[in-house]
Amino acid sequence: MTAVGTLRDPAIDEPTLEEFHLQGSRYDSPNAPIATAFFPYNQCDVWHCNRCERQLMRYTEFGGYNVDPRVRVLEVGKIID
Repeated sequence: MTAVGTLRDPAIDEPTLEEFHLQGSRYDSPNAPIATAFFPYNQCDVWHCNRCERQLMRYTEFGGYNVDPRVRVLEVGKIID
């Protein structure tokens, strides 16, 4: 994998953990929008997978006693501001 960029805003030290949803989606729903100002997208770095040729968003989920690295496919058509 190759690092491409980030969705993080360097001017914000502590990005919000608030989520943005449309039509009752969850952030892990297949139809969830990618709202770059909201969690988890505001904490993502973008990577290019050399194997599948897709762009991927990577972030870390911190919850309870677990720290989980997460990956989501970046689908340009789902990005909203």
